[in-house]
Amino acid sequence: MKCLLALLFGLALVLPAGAAEEIAPPAGLDIAYAVTTMGTVPVTAVYALEPKSGLRRLLFRDTDETNRIILESGGSDIAGAGRTAAPKDVYVLTGPAVAPELPAQMDAISRLRLPDEAGKQAAPERVIPLSLSFGDTSAYHLWNRAPVFALSADAGVFAVCVTRIGETRLGKPTIRVISSAGAEWRIALPGSDLYVSDLTFSPDAKLLAYSAMPVGDQHTLDRSRLPLAGLYVADLTAQTTKLLYSGFIDAIAWGPKPEQVTVSQRVGDIWSTACSAAVVSVVTGLKVKEFSLHGPTVGLAYSDDAQWLAAETVERDQRIWVYPVAGGWGKQAPISTETGGRIALLGWVRIPPMAATAAPGAEQPAM
Repeated sequence: MKCLLALLFGLALVLPAGAAEEIAPPAGLDIAYAVTTMGTVPVTAVYALEPKSGLRRLLFRDTDETNRIILESGGSDIAGAGRTAAPKDVYVLTGPAVAPELPAQMDAISRLRLPDEAGKQAAPERVIPLSLSFGDTSAYHLWNRAPVFALSADAGVFAVCVTRIGETRLGKPTIRVISSAGAEWRIALPGSDLYVSDLTFSPDAKLLAYSAMPVGDQHTLDRSRLPLAGLYVADLTAQTTKLLYSGFIDAIAWGPKPEQVTVSQRVGDIWSTACSAAVVSVVTGLKVKEFSLHGPTVGLAYSDDAQWLAAETVERDQRIWVYPVAGGWGKQAPISTETGGRIALLGWVRIPPMAATAAPGAEQPAM
């Protein structure tokens, strides 16, 4: 009995009153995610899911062969190659299904607009033209050529990690930091045997955090490169960069506080499938909090008010979880699972709550 009372008292300290009702984000705060179905040319759709009701609405679906959402390198979804900007814009990489031979820049970072009241879908709005290629070992004329990218909160600065610019090969994997005005700064990784697993901007867009990981399997990995793995922070004003926190990191998100970055890191060695989240201080480089995640995590995203964290895990199947920042870490709710397609967490959007009856583009609960 004493143990039971102690447990209940501990829960009372961690969970706010009415926590059972508050596990889901409020109506109007939705998870944005994409679903890609595979084929000769994959087709991607973008949805907004309202966790409170379980209803989702279709925001966009590929229809144009010459201007479609393009996928991450070597993958079958747009994990890391699609982001949201509050309150309701979704940014993705778009281009023709097959990369053109002509030097014209047909690829771009594009903004997706919500369907109008009649449910009519608008064409992607090209924001920054980019000539993309995903690597040196694969043919250029493939649909999966999109690298990971990030954008600032005001969508005024973008960061894209590439190994080529069109047909021009770069000496090392390089982050292109591009402003909407056209200015560019390039950050080259310490070696060609590293890759960027994720990137994110600080709220004021003065800093860029990115995670570097070594390339290789258990037979080809150069273990002398392991100390280079970790969380880096680049100062966009001074144009300097430094290793802030060492670890084998797959996904990052700025927050929950303005001077903190949350990372999903492999527990143990680089081959581990156990994963935990660490909140790292940008000022000190020290871990200030840690909590468990439900398996290998490829995507993290905080809501614009930093009250909710979404995480995409890929241990047995793909799943998106929501963690309330207040009331203790580790309270999660499954958001969506999909069959017949690959899902990718894009972030959060704020759109008017869905009515009980189906509106244009609305669907029944997705869980």
